[in-house]
Amino acid sequence: MTVSAVNPLQRLTILGSTGSVGVNTLDVVARHPSRFRVIALTAHTQSATLLEQCRRHQPLYAVIADDRAADVLARQMTEASLHTQVLCGAEALEFVATLPEVDTVMAAIVGIAGLRPTFAAAAAGKKVLLANKESLVTAGPVLMQAAHAGGATLLPIDSEHNAIFQALPAGLRWEP
Repeated sequence: MTVSAVNPLQRLTILGSTGSVGVNTLDVVARHPSRFRVIALTAHTQSATLLEQCRRHQPLYAVIADDRAADVLARQMTEASLHTQVLCGAEALEFVATLPEVDTVMAAIVGIAGLRPTFAAAAAGKKVLLANKESLVTAGPVLMQAAHAGGATLLPIDSEHNAIFQALPAGLRWEP
């Protein structure tokens, strides 16, 4: 059996790549290049950090919140001879969370801003690594229904909701 049959390549969108969870996710990616490929990275305002992450991981897409920051980042990508397409805004977050070439979405955007792209990823049937607890707190039943309907897998990775997940009986499934 080959290594790729055991550990297939996971193609990732990292929502919130410049925060602590995103940075740690990229550290794991860098340590296991045969297991992960970064497709999209997103940031709210840390364009310098996002540019450095794009240099290292060469994603197809980078998303930043502000139009002006996106223009500057796009120019910097060109100057650095990077082929990463720069997008901006909430719709762009949903776009990169639902890309057909993406298997797994790290949902690490802080606060309610992470709800829409997390919901979109769940509805699109992605494996969602959920670090954004606000999505569960504010819209848990709706998010769970979207995940169920889309065939998504939600894996809690934030310490609090992962501890609860680990304490649940094996095989317990939520049914809408």
